[in-house]
Amino acid sequence: MANAELWSSPVVQALFIPSPPAPLSPKILSANLNVIAEASAYCRYESSTCSLLNDDFNGCRELVQTQEGNPYSDHLHSIAHRREPDYWNSRYWIERFSHEHLPEIYSPGGTITQAKQEMERFVDAVQIVETSGKGVLNHEKTQWEEMTMLARILIHLE
Repeated sequence: MANAELWSSPVVQALFIPSPPAPLSPKILSANLNVIAEASAYCRYESSTCSLLNDDFNGCRELVQTQEGNPYSDHLHSIAHRREPDYWNSRYWIERFSHEHLPEIYSPGGTITQAKQEMERFVDAVQIVETSGKGVLNHEKTQWEEMTMLARILIHLE
């Protein structure tokens, strides 16, 4: 499946425009995931990325585990664990990977080290928000920006 076909798919378009943003903890948004199955036959990241955007963190995690050691798959793995919520495991995966797009997503103009520190701070912040219930919407928006930025990067890498 070519990038243009994938981007124009109604399912992918729907996944990129949820209102309100996806919750901090998952709730599957769309049952029509044929494009995800189709994408997995052609591309490394589309299937796991679409699963994550659809709040199917189990599906995302199962797919990325087959590509353990790939920095983008490990990045998706860290997000999936944060959303479970399994904060310790999310931090574990953050420590295991690095790629050139981290500053673009987490600390524009910064370094990879600064980006990873921002990722860890966000995991801590989500854990506090989930416990307190305060600031959920702001963190959901930040999370959505993170996931869609990463998804766009991964789809363009193919």
